Amino acid sequence: MEDVIEVLQRWAEYQKGHPTGGFEDFCRFYLARPKGKRPKASNFEKAQPADTDSMFMMTVSRSTLAFWVYMRIALRDTPLPTVEDIMLCAALFNLGESRKTDIINFAMMEISTGTGNLNRLIEKGFIEERIDPDDKRSKLIVLSSSGAKALKQCFAKAKMARDIFLTDLTEDDKKLVANILNPLQEKHSKLAIARKGKSIEEIHKEVMGDEKK
Repeated sequence: MEDVIEVLQRWAEYQKGHPTGGFEDFCRFYLARPKGKRPKASNFEKAQPADTDSMFMMTVSRSTLAFWVYMRIALRDTPLPTVEDIMLCAALFNLGESRKTDIINFAMMEISTGTGNLNRLIEKGFIEERIDPDDKRSKLIVLSSSGAKALKQCFAKAKMARDIFLTDLTEDDKKLVANILNPLQEKHSKLAIARKGKSIEEIHKEVMGDEKK
């Protein structure tokens, strides 16, 4: 009976944090956190933030930083040895022929940094550039054949980094986290770029309204 009560309590807690989540999502969430199988907290874990927002953002940001460490190692001996190079080339791979600003924004980089990196990739022959036939003042860029070949090699290395990072998660774990985070990234990958010229106070007011944090 105690187990039933615990499941009901956790179901109620889950609904508060995931109001659109279904029962199948809750089951994956529950099974991913079985009783008695959590490791003892380390000193580092004990020092983690107490409030939920800070804990959430620390988990996401440090997970991303850890993955980038693996990525930098993976790309070290490839034709595109930096994370920025592969981000820009992957953006071109996904979007096809585009303007530089569109690629830089898709990769969520600063214009000056992205422009410098793109120009370097053009000089190395990984990206080709031509005048936009619809606007002679603009230029269009596209992956060259050597760029596509280099990116394919980097994707193979990136998969190894991804395998290492995700090795302890089940398929259901990954689906659950993706379902939770995907709406967040879809919203803010657009919002952040559209508002990057504003102050954080202005963005906060637009997003949060008059709510005081």
